[in-house]
Amino acid sequence: MFYRIFLFLGLNVLMSQSFFNNVTANEIGFQSGRASAMGQTHFINSNTSVATLRNPARLSFINKSGSNKFFGLNIQLDASLTGLVNTERRSIDVQDFFGDFLTEADYVSNDNIYSYNHFGLIGSFNIFSFNATAGLSYGPWSTLDYSYSEEVRGSQSFDDGIIGIRDPIIGYHILNHDGNINLRSLGFAIGVSELLSFGLSHNYIYDGSYNYKFYAEQLTESSQNLSSVSNQTGHVNFDGDSFLSISAIFRMLKNSELSIGYEKNALIESGEQFEYSLSNTSGLPNYVNYEDISSLEYIQGLTIDKPEKIKFGFMYNQGSSKNGRLFSVELIKNNFLNSQIVKDYLKINMGIEYISYDTVFRFGISYKEPSLQTLSPLTTLCFGTAQQYSNLIFDIGLSYSYQNYHYQDLFPVDGDVRPDYDNVHESNWNLVSTVSYQF
Repeated sequence: MFYRIFLFLGLNVLMSQSFFNNVTANEIGFQSGRASAMGQTHFINSNTSVATLRNPARLSFINKSGSNKFFGLNIQLDASLTGLVNTERRSIDVQDFFGDFLTEADYVSNDNIYSYNHFGLIGSFNIFSFNATAGLSYGPWSTLDYSYSEEVRGSQSFDDGIIGIRDPIIGYHILNHDGNINLRSLGFAIGVSELLSFGLSHNYIYDGSYNYKFYAEQLTESSQNLSSVSNQTGHVNFDGDSFLSISAIFRMLKNSELSIGYEKNALIESGEQFEYSLSNTSGLPNYVNYEDISSLEYIQGLTIDKPEKIKFGFMYNQGSSKNGRLFSVELIKNNFLNSQIVKDYLKINMGIEYISYDTVFRFGISYKEPSLQTLSPLTTLCFGTAQQYSNLIFDIGLSYSYQNYHYQDLFPVDGDVRPDYDNVHESNWNLVSTVSYQF
């Protein structure tokens, strides 16, 4: 039964996009299936090598049930398949003359699929009464993927008796950018008995690039309703950065645990002093220069301010590893030190795990304050399960979130009488499937 669930999710719920990925990093990488299912509590519940970034002190407490050792080392290998399914709909307000009320009419809908892989390993050994653990993890930290395709139709009239298409396809409006921001995390932790652990990691964001396309594709001789676009394709190079992550875990009594952590800020940018322009009315970033709609141009450049993170987490566990209940909550304060566009925000994650022998059920909720001024807070619902066969562990986490905001037409047409702003609806499904093996 577990494999049927795993196969269904693997084929139908892989992968992602978000309109503001190039401004505020979505941090889709370095997630474990277990923590994703439990309200995205990656700081306190990660059980794979992603802990090197999220909570290096956690490395000492990751379960080491392997029966074999390499030269006295406990080894764990893990791999993850991560992504988001995003449906973006853009609509305008119209009047229903039959019912005499206002409603929304979609004029474009985009569904996109992307996949991301992550790999890592953990090794530990005992030194006197201490447990020393090292972790190495590599994968995309964030993605720059976004794909927009709008079908543009014109109008045609015919005399009576003449058969024809009254709204022929004229062409398409296209905006694409794709690329990943990759990160390598190397961490080390020292555990004192089973009560205390300290961890430190060095995290390196690699230099990279992303590709972009911005154009209007004309299919007929008519250019009716097509935007005047300066067709552009190319790529933008950006420079990475490095930062430290430090954390500590205190186990109080037998069934409760307190974690504290700190993650330094970093800056990913394509050039010195590049900044996105903000809409004067919506207050949201623009990817397109709208000063002259007779020749629209894509704004080339990238600046992402990775926030400083201050983390607190608490976990309460009742029962055993075969029959138990676990409750966890964490608070992560995100402070932006290099950007005037995004604002500081608080993220609160809560998760519950229920285990009854071979049955594992996890669920949780995540609440995130908006990082852009005019957006609403984001609530994410999460659930998942797990299965273990000897030293092989499968974890799956699935989450759903919805966002609604107003944004100007990406491809405005001179003289268009439509409303100034679109109603944008984004629905995101996030799947994290993790496989780990303990030697």
